[in-house]
Amino acid sequence: MSDAIEQKSTHEATPVRKSSFGQHLRSVFIGGLITMVPLIVTIWVIMLVYHFVTFISYPAATWIVDSKLFQHLLHAPAHTVQYLAPIIAVILSIMAIYVLGILGSFVLGRQILNAIDRFIENLPLLKGIYSTTKQVIGVFRRGGGGSGFQRVVLVEFPGPGLWTIAFVTNEVQDSTCGTHYVTLFIPMTPNPTSGFFQMARADAVRNTDWTVDQGIKIVLSGGLLAPKVLDFGAKAEMAKASV
Repeated sequence: MSDAIEQKSTHEATPVRKSSFGQHLRSVFIGGLITMVPLIVTIWVIMLVYHFVTFISYPAATWIVDSKLFQHLLHAPAHTVQYLAPIIAVILSIMAIYVLGILGSFVLGRQILNAIDRFIENLPLLKGIYSTTKQVIGVFRRGGGGSGFQRVVLVEFPGPGLWTIAFVTNEVQDSTCGTHYVTLFIPMTPNPTSGFFQMARADAVRNTDWTVDQGIKIVLSGGLLAPKVLDFGAKAEMAKASV
């Protein structure tokens, strides 16, 4: 009788162990997947940036690596030198960016760059893409040649009771009644380079203490990086008093 009870208890305990083992595998797998996805996305972004930066310099790097003079100076086998092409491509790209930055810091260099800008902007097929890209970069650029976004605010958009992050780009005044307005760029998630342009009364928006970088991160994350506490009461007066 006791043997039968012991066998029964053993059979009853077995599914519990299988269930717990299955839960363990699932939790560990999900944990590994959560850890792996950000790494894969990061590597993917790095590869995109690498190909974007070196798509022009890589042929020049390959030509340098294949040259007999380079192999003679390096004193390394040809198959070993081939692995240096990506590194040289990155170095060439960094040097090219540095040279463009140096040109932009001198009067003669700025004149050369402006002449190149005018030439590209007059090309029928490229002027639209080039001008739009340049304007987008200028909007997101802070300091330097443009003021960029002034501050991060909250505005009721697309309707009452729905608050959306917006970036103040300028402040204007109605010449007839003296009312202050702010021009707003309302970005879209997860692509903040596209969005909507709106004009609103200065007292209709609510200031935040977020930096522009924080605001962009909040938009990119779909609100996941938004602070847990935000004062919706006194911000309207702050926005009104700031203009």
